[in-house]
This record gives sequence, structure tokens and C-alpha cells, in this order.
Amino acid sequence: MRWENVYIAGLGAYLPEEEMTAEQAVAAGLYDATAAENNGVRAVRISRPDETGPVMAAEAGKQAIARSGHDTQDIDLVLHAYTNHPGRELWTPAHFVQQETLGRTTSAAIEMRQGCNGVLGGVELAASWISARPDADAALVTCGDAWLLPYIDRWKSDDQTVFGDGACATVLSTRGGFARLLSTVSRSDATLEPLYRGMGPWTQAPFENGRTVNLGSRPGDWLLRNEDAYDEVLEVVSQNFTQTLDQALDDADTKLADIDWFIHATVIKPIAEWGFYNKLSLDPKTTTYDWGLDYGHMGSSDQFLGINHLIESRRAKPGDRIVTVGVGIGFMWTAAVLEILDVPDWQG
Repeated sequence: MRWENVYIAGLGAYLPEEEMTAEQAVAAGLYDATAAENNGVRAVRISRPDETGPVMAAEAGKQAIARSGHDTQDIDLVLHAYTNHPGRELWTPAHFVQQETLGRTTSAAIEMRQGCNGVLGGVELAASWISARPDADAALVTCGDAWLLPYIDRWKSDDQTVFGDGACATVLSTRGGFARLLSTVSRSDATLEPLYRGMGPWTQAPFENGRTVNLGSRPGDWLLRNEDAYDEVLEVVSQNFTQTLDQALDDADTKLADIDWFIHATVIKPIAEWGFYNKLSLDPKTTTYDWGLDYGHMGSSDQFLGINHLIESRRAKPGDRIVTVGVGIGFMWTAAVLEILDVPDWQG
């Protein structure tokens, strides 16, 4: 989808103060030393009990609105994304974020459950919302996740991920901003849905057996259904990723070689090298990946936290083009192309 007159007006970030390094986790018996060496994640942030995902997201949202130049009454839509337990069962955290950031308002508030593609999928929906409504000036997209025991073990629940706590927010606007949204493309392939559902029985309630979630065990049975299953999955993933990225670039009249920055999730190094650097011949210096290795995978916040880092560190320049891509279990891919118009003087 090619966008006209849709802008990124503000970004917000929230990172808890407490840090735990991979080295400390290994020394404490929380993380396997070989995994730490192979995966490359150096550290994560760990939230306090009162720093739930929605609380962190609301703080990031306040910062994004303050930076956007918009008043709270300009925000016509709040989309809140999250992956992990939000701090309450049978609750609507999007409305908490709405109340904390906007106060009493008639704007809509909707939650996004798209796994680690929630924010990027939300950006596409928010752009559609404000473009389709003449009286809608702006939308707020937030995300926040805290990965805590006994529900999730940030070091072991998924052997392909190290989870860090944090939150991001972005304000999309039709009035203007520091970056222009050139294009977005989203696509799903539900043939991969069983990968993270697993083949076990259904549960009757969240956290029913009181055991820490083991995401890494879920793909096993499904991938063993035939000898070609693993290779078939890799091919489907690669095809969907390529088609999503290529269409987003085409819609933005841009080639990958002309992109100044490529922002992706903070996955472990073997996946980053296979899925991004080798596949696309990317120069790591054009990404924020090394920065992200000090924070781990923060759900769907990684990409806009990376873009926020580019702006706060003033590494991005006017005229730069950014591609950012995400994938969420289910599976859904989103790619977006942005053009930097101005580099605001934001302090981290």
C-alpha cells in the first residue's frame, strides 16, 4: 500500500532501569553458556512488579504524544499491542493505555494480538484509519511486554529467543511529522499456524498447569510429521518474507540497495545472519541490531525502539530511507518504508 500524507509525528520508548547481562544469567544458572555464546544477546532489561507491559506502554505513549506536536484530543485511535501476560486476566489493556495517555476521550481503543508483528501491523491499520476519516488527525500505536517467571522464562522458554522487557509508542499523523510513511505491506500464511500452537491438548484456562511456558517445544511434533517438513517451513517463511519486502519497496518506488537503514527484530544471531544478513547481503552498520543486543527481543517493540534510537542518537539524516520488517507467529509479515524529513532533537 502506497501512502500519501501519512507521517510519523512522534516516538516514545520505555526501558526499565534494571539490567541483567547474559554473563550474569549464566553465572546464576539461569542461561546456558553455549546458548549465550551462540545467540549473541548481551543483556536484557528487567521490569519491576509495577512495570507491567501496559504501564510501560502508557509511559512510552505519553512521550510519543508530547513529541508529536499533537494534543491528546487529536488522537482518534489507540492501538495497543502485546504478546505476553498484561498483568490482569480478562482485561482490556488498550483502554488502560488510552486512559493513561489521553484521559477522558471518545477515541477508539483496540488491542492487537499479532505476536511480534503487533506494532508494525498496527501501524498499517492506524494509517488506514486516519486516511479514511477526514476528521481523524492522528493515531497512537503502543506496545509493552514484561517477561516474568513463573509464566515465562526469558532465558529458556524459547530456544530461539531471549526476551527483554520494554515498550514503544508511535503517533501517526495526517498533519505532518519528522518522517513520511511511504508504504506498508502485510500478509499472512496460516499454513504455519500449528508451529506455535503445538500438537498438545487444549487447555481450559491460562497457565492451567502452573508450568512455565515452553515455546521451544511446540514446533517439534508438527515439524516431525514428515522428513521434508522443516525445509518446507523454511521455504514458506522465505517466500512470504521476500514477497512482503519486495512489494513494500515497489510501492515506495525504492530499491533495497537505496535504503539507508534496515531495522529488524532483535532475534538471536543465527537467525539474524540467515534471515537478514546473508539473505539480503545487508551491512550490519545499516541496522540497529548491535544496539539491540543489549536489550534482547522486546516483543513487537524492537523495530520502533530501533528507529527511536536512530533519531535520539542522531544517526539518521534528512532524506534517509528506512525499511523496517516484522514477523509474528501465526504467521504474519509486515514491511514498512519510511523517509526521514527532519531529525528532531530528542534526548534519550
